[in-house]
Amino acid sequence: MEMSLPPANIDFILVNYFSEDLAKIAIESIYKFTKSSFNVLLIDNSKDKSLLKNKFKNFNKDNFHLINGYDQETPEERFENGLNGITWYDTEGGKYGPGSLHHNKAFNIGIDLCKSKYICHVDIDSLFLKEWEEDILPLLETNLFVSHGESKGIAREYFLIWEKEKFEQHNLRPDLSYVDTCGNLTKFTKDNNISFYVCENTAFRKDKIEKHIIKLDAGTQSYTPNGSPFHYHLGRGTSLKVMGQENCKNDYINLCKIYLRK
Repeated sequence: MEMSLPPANIDFILVNYFSEDLAKIAIESIYKFTKSSFNVLLIDNSKDKSLLKNKFKNFNKDNFHLINGYDQETPEERFENGLNGITWYDTEGGKYGPGSLHHNKAFNIGIDLCKSKYICHVDIDSLFLKEWEEDILPLLETNLFVSHGESKGIAREYFLIWEKEKFEQHNLRPDLSYVDTCGNLTKFTKDNNISFYVCENTAFRKDKIEKHIIKLDAGTQSYTPNGSPFHYHLGRGTSLKVMGQENCKNDYINLCKIYLRK
């Protein structure tokens, strides 16, 4: 794909799959809480590209780039026959479905376009909660990458940031070869005795709603090293409707809109 991005401090990559309202929240939080220079690459994996284009038609930012990814079917079509109707792919230590497959492909489209010092992946159903760079970027001086949290024994990509040059030195980029999306990064660092940083978070806490700034008894809130919450990830944002949890998604959208207006 031919595209010329101006070098900045951070290139953000987000992959959309029928989640226009969620994408708007995630990107508005980037603009609100990121203070250094940056680019935003929003890659659309929905087969109906008009939905995302219409959502951002008045979002006139020179550093915002809407990019066509893959043409995936709707969640309703994907889950029409339940989980048994989905094609699953085996990997070392796990398996993944078509969502992860095309998400990783789109993720790598974005990586190929990045020219800035740092590359940051932000999940579409997440947002920043505060200014975060002064707390997080120094961690990359001694760690290969910083991750929102961990599950299935691997650092997850819901918030994931690294220095472009360091990954290139190791010929490293996210893939699906180990457990799940980006699992290869955890395996590589452990196999080579290289440090990485996983943020403290509320993933397995029973008092989530007491701790969360976004007052939902769901999702995961991550913390800087000094204990300040800086990022929130809802989880399953795209498929909540087909899983019968549309109210949770709607509550998230409404609460985030109120929070970002402050």
